[in-house]
Amino acid sequence: RLEQLAWFGGVSLFFITVIVPIQFERQWITLAWALEGAALCWLFRRLPHWGLPLVGVILLGVAFARLTLNPAVLSYHPRSATPILNWYLYTYGASAASLYLAAHWLAPAGYRLMGSEIAPLLRGLGTVLLFLLVNIEIADFFSAGDTLTFEFSGNFARDMSYTIAWALFALGLLVVGIRHRAAMVRYAGLGLLCVSLLKLFLHDLARLNQLYRIGAFAAVAVIAIVASFLYQRFLAGDERK
Repeated sequence: RLEQLAWFGGVSLFFITVIVPIQFERQWITLAWALEGAALCWLFRRLPHWGLPLVGVILLGVAFARLTLNPAVLSYHPRSATPILNWYLYTYGASAASLYLAAHWLAPAGYRLMGSEIAPLLRGLGTVLLFLLVNIEIADFFSAGDTLTFEFSGNFARDMSYTIAWALFALGLLVVGIRHRAAMVRYAGLGLLCVSLLKLFLHDLARLNQLYRIGAFAAVAVIAIVASFLYQRFLAGDERK
């Protein structure tokens, strides 16, 4: 009976999760996979059948692979005339949200796949999608024509935007890592902040004019100061304990 309920619930959720993405013209299949994967993880909390989270994680993994390992997905459709509020935002944003929600629903059950807890992995995949989304939106904003292009030189504002966005994303990772005491998240934030600083000193200084150079320096400096202050408070709190 449990297996029959799982099949019935999974198929019902499939039709429900297809209703929303089918309204969009682009990447609705990928979005449907991500939503169905998260929905199956939610259903697992009501129906403890081992197949529900397994299929859900597989669907989420397929959606993630399509959006990250297949660069051609960005050229399947012409660029939208609207910056920021476009199909990149809803596709990558909704897929990342599905990964986070699936991790939230599977974490209490301690669901494991191949001996490893799956919730931290899903959160990590969601974070990768969010970082890709930030870079895609910047590239889309400064691209011309129907094709999305990634370039890291030749445009002062674009180079500065990448550097500041990476530093802000690193600060966000640090805040989350400190708040939830997640060492890997903190290390990822510190690593990305170091990459932002290296890009600023080794790349941007040679190509940005004086005005953009000052802006990039000021923004990254403020972010680095805030990050160091937060980390110092975190370490001081640990020492007092």
